[in-house]
Amino acid sequence: MDNIELENKIKELLEIENYFDFMMALKDFEGEYKQTDFYKATKINLLDAVKNARIHYILQLKDLSKKVNTFLNSLNLEKIQELIEQFGSVLGQENEEVMKEINALNLGELFSNK
Repeated sequence: MDNIELENKIKELLEIENYFDFMMALKDFEGEYKQTDFYKATKINLLDAVKNARIHYILQLKDLSKKVNTFLNSLNLEKIQELIEQFGSVLGQENEEVMKEINALNLGELFSNK
C-alpha cells in the first residue's frame, strides 16, 4: 500500500460517524497499516496517524474553502429572506406594543404629583 492508497483509506475511515464503528474499523485495518512503508519508516501508531491526519485535513485551506463553498451553496436564500422578514415583522409588532404602553402611561401625571 503506497501513501496515496493509505491516505484514501485514512480519509475513508475518517468519514465513519459512529465512534464505535470507527474504532472497530481502525482495529480491522491495523494489521494492513503496519505493513505500509509509512508505518515501517515512522513507527507512528494508527490512532495517532489518524488523529494527525484529521488535524492536517481540517487545516488545509483548499478543503476549508470547499467546505465553506458547499455550505454557502446549500443555503436556501428564499428561506433566509423569509426568516429575515418574519424577524422584522416581530420586531415591528413589539415596537408598536411598547409605544402603546408608553403612550398609555400619562407621564405628565407621574411628574405633576409632588
